[in-house]
Amino acid sequence: MRKFALIIFILLLINAPCSWAEPLKEFFSPSAVEISKAVASVPLDYQSDVLSALKKSGKNGWQLIHAIKAVDPQEREGLAFLVANMPDRDLRALKSAFILENLRLAYRVMNETSWGKDIPQAIFLNNILPYATLNERRDNWRRDFYQRFIKIALESKTIDRAVIALNKYVFDTLQVSYNATKRPKPDQSPYESIKAHYASCTGLSILLTNALRSVGIPARIAAIPMWADNSGNHTWVEIWDGEWHYTGAAEPAQLDHAWFTVKASQTDAHHPIFASSFKKTSLSFPMRWAPRLLYVPAVDVTEDYKK
Repeated sequence: MRKFALIIFILLLINAPCSWAEPLKEFFSPSAVEISKAVASVPLDYQSDVLSALKKSGKNGWQLIHAIKAVDPQEREGLAFLVANMPDRDLRALKSAFILENLRLAYRVMNETSWGKDIPQAIFLNNILPYATLNERRDNWRRDFYQRFIKIALESKTIDRAVIALNKYVFDTLQVSYNATKRPKPDQSPYESIKAHYASCTGLSILLTNALRSVGIPARIAAIPMWADNSGNHTWVEIWDGEWHYTGAAEPAQLDHAWFTVKASQTDAHHPIFASSFKKTSLSFPMRWAPRLLYVPAVDVTEDYKK
């Protein structure tokens, strides 16, 4: 009986409006009542997925609920999209300050670029707004990269020119280059690559993708687990400029021209090419360095390259 009374007392404290009860919340998962209140404030289309996400978030659910309560109404769909599609690792770890700053800066840059108004909402949500691309460490890169690269983007006037310029400027400025043996690991986060000064094709692609997103350019990562001639795997970057184009990270050139252009066109059903997605899909992005990790969504873009 005493144990039951103690549980009731704790639940009352957690849901109490008093400021002195706030610290206690961090030790317990949000109650069904708190979760329901939060879910009711997100767009209807996202409510089911956000409910499922909050149930998985454990004690960190309070951080997500705080973000939902504090978000600017104009950014509410973006927050709901992120929460609904976050992998479990992020649901249990990301703090509200990180999420809200990422949202605010992603929405702001859309009003600063000449192409921002032409980017569909679905492309923005899935290919500019996300704070990460694959399974890399979650770095808080958006403000830093915006400050470093927005001038180059604005001077370029168009997305294609900005991509070509930034594909050189980013790596020259940050002094990061390709090296398959000197890089510490294949799936480096942006700041891990900057610290090491070397990265694999995957690390370079993660860095460029996030740099482009920071200035309002839709970007995602593409990869092939094995070329059709069995010569190995590769990772590169795709950007959206009315349609999807590709470029090799740290290989500034005209879009849709790269050393792997011919190899990519020779792919087949047994050697598919995938593009990363933040929005959940029925496919998993192939990661040769972590083949058992299946939480990164993907879309099959093989036919795009065969054309």
